Amino acid sequence: AVYLLDRRWRRLQTHLEKVTGVMNESRAFSFNLVRHFMPSFKVEKYQFRGMKAKKSTAGVEFDNLGLDLPSGKRVLNGVTGRFEAGSMCAIMGPSGVGKTTFMNTLCGKATYGQMVGSMKINGQETNPKDLKGFMGFVPQDDIVHQDLTVREQIQFSVRLRGDRRFSGSRVELITEDVLNVMQIDHIQNSIVGSVENRGISGGQRKRVNVGLELAAEPSLLFLDEPTSGLDATSSLAVCLSLKKMCQLGMTSIMVIHQPRYSLFTLFDDVLLLGKGGETVYLGSSLGAKEYFESLGFEMPRNENPADWFMDVLSGEVQNPKIPNFKPEQLHEIWREHAGGGGGAENADCEGQQQKAHVRLSTSRSRMLSPEDDRSVLAQKLEEEWNSVDFNNDGVMDADELRQLLAICVSMRPDEKVVCEIMARMAGDGVEVVTKSQFLNYLCSLSRDVADDEMLRQLDEMIEADDDSADSSDETSSDASSASLVRSSTLQELSVQRPVFFRQLMILTLRRLVQWWRMNRQRAIFFAALGLGGLFLAVLDGFIVKSPRWDAVTYLNLHACLAYLLSIFCLNVFGNDQTVFWRESANGINVLAYHLSKVLVNTIDIAVQTFLFTSIYYLVRQPFIPYWEFIIPFLFTAYAASGWGYLVSTVVPPHHGPFIVSLVSFIICGLLGNPSTLADFMDVPAMKFCVSLVSITRWSVQMSFVIANHYLEPKPTESRDKLMLDLYKHVYMKEGMTKGQVIGRSCIALLGMGLALRFFSYLGLRFMNRSKQV
Repeated sequence: AVYLLDRRWRRLQTHLEKVTGVMNESRAFSFNLVRHFMPSFKVEKYQFRGMKAKKSTAGVEFDNLGLDLPSGKRVLNGVTGRFEAGSMCAIMGPSGVGKTTFMNTLCGKATYGQMVGSMKINGQETNPKDLKGFMGFVPQDDIVHQDLTVREQIQFSVRLRGDRRFSGSRVELITEDVLNVMQIDHIQNSIVGSVENRGISGGQRKRVNVGLELAAEPSLLFLDEPTSGLDATSSLAVCLSLKKMCQLGMTSIMVIHQPRYSLFTLFDDVLLLGKGGETVYLGSSLGAKEYFESLGFEMPRNENPADWFMDVLSGEVQNPKIPNFKPEQLHEIWREHAGGGGGAENADCEGQQQKAHVRLSTSRSRMLSPEDDRSVLAQKLEEEWNSVDFNNDGVMDADELRQLLAICVSMRPDEKVVCEIMARMAGDGVEVVTKSQFLNYLCSLSRDVADDEMLRQLDEMIEADDDSADSSDETSSDASSASLVRSSTLQELSVQRPVFFRQLMILTLRRLVQWWRMNRQRAIFFAALGLGGLFLAVLDGFIVKSPRWDAVTYLNLHACLAYLLSIFCLNVFGNDQTVFWRESANGINVLAYHLSKVLVNTIDIAVQTFLFTSIYYLVRQPFIPYWEFIIPFLFTAYAASGWGYLVSTVVPPHHGPFIVSLVSFIICGLLGNPSTLADFMDVPAMKFCVSLVSITRWSVQMSFVIANHYLEPKPTESRDKLMLDLYKHVYMKEGMTKGQVIGRSCIALLGMGLALRFFSYLGLRFMNRSKQV
């Protein structure tokens, strides 16, 4: 079943890759089509088809923001300013001044200190913890799923963190948007990989890391050094992608090191922090150079201004106007500048003046408005319509559009491309396109967000839900308190994410996809279990020649299976800790994540138990029906896997094997040994403790009672008689029947496994809480 699911999943991903190719070709043909009629018409390089312009944007204000450490030291000191909604902002400064600390304080991730000062979203004072519903955070390390493809990473992020009202088509369109904007559509079906198993390149991996957050369409995005480790060209490409997203209303705030000037000028606002974590400059990126030159600093020719700013802040540049200049003086100068009304506002003015100067120097004539463009394009189309309407019926069919496209591009388009363009012009299933539909589509190519007939049905579905919510809000009383206004604002920004059961289904599907791709690693554990079963069978049957009813034989079998399976289960939560921390911080339901992992891993547990017992059963021939022989081992596996889950969630991964080995030795070997168990069972307190934690206390009892029932042993040697009497004293002295023993033992091991899984969930949820914010 999993194999068939994987085949179906792969076919779907291959189909979606072909759809991406058709959409890209359609876009290229459409651009050539509009240039055929009007070469000067401005068209967007890429139009968003799934993502839409935000109805609510998030502007950030901070007043005297600081962070006090438990030691009493303050690492930020009175940072004040604002980042406008829909802007791309940079935080810069020399090493050690608190750039990342400032950003972590803003987004609520500075759990290592106490925030002082205040921050506001859209003018409403708020707590950083309230940003979780509409915020994204890109960590400096590329924390991604190494065994998923690029497309799967983005697709699952949309499904888990996007609006729960999105249809499957809308999810795929948003996925296409992210793949295209981040320029990773050509590798969408490539496995991301890891250090051991090489996949995509480092720069591509960085783009996937950013794309995971863009897929959630956050109103506010924080990025911790998104260009670290990238060359200048790749860094510029990443920032251009983020700038494109800001056109939809997303506010982007990032820490960045030593950008080249063409990248630096992409930022709408720049916050420069000096020594001591104090503000040195906050304003337009184009106004920074003029500000520092106005203070008397002189920038050498051919110097990168962004690097020169860092030299100024570090005290490496002398100021002819300020004798004995020290970089700490920049803080006071900025306070006076801001206090005198010349702060960020003046810097913004200078930047806007520069931008205006650039626009004026480009052209001194009046620029064409969108209405002018439409009028000119309509006139051109009117003049040439008869030449493109080959049968003169007043409309354009698929054959006529194909001929027109071939004339524009000098190559014949594929039939799927023609159908795609026609559907965009007039809707799905249409056979002809009118002149007005043709014109509307060409004019829509100048917008950031696509607006064609194919997308309108999806938009109407979302807007209908939004309108019903808005109408209910309008009927409420207008005389609301300030707290209600605040919660309403945050509610508008927050996304209605999938509910628990929907997340569980998505996470289970993702885990199944990952599970099937781990066959090579799984084969190693299968081989170890198979060899373990074979070795014990040969040892018991041909070397030691122990009786088939010997409880110690079953003790060795159960202990071996419990030990191997508990180590195997360490990988379930131990390998993806950093990914889980990131997803938990983004609002993924922890219980759904836990259940999806445990449910899929149950397949491995069952298969490995069957493999281990089958090999032993075939070689050893215990003369017991197999279906009864395997029952105790299945419950052993269930309980032992719980220990693996628990240990993997409460201790670091590199300590897991040692802890599990120690636990298995104690609870399976020492506490389950029949010779010592007899002493434990005679003391009520010890009996309770052993029964509570020991797996083999129950599983070996089941196996011995089943063997005794079918084999009815009657040993002749005195040693075997003493052993049999001891086993019966330990396991059968309570006088219960075989069915009662099996039932009680199954309930005990089932309860143990459930309890361990519950505790592993608590460990997953509450351990490392500082990394899940």
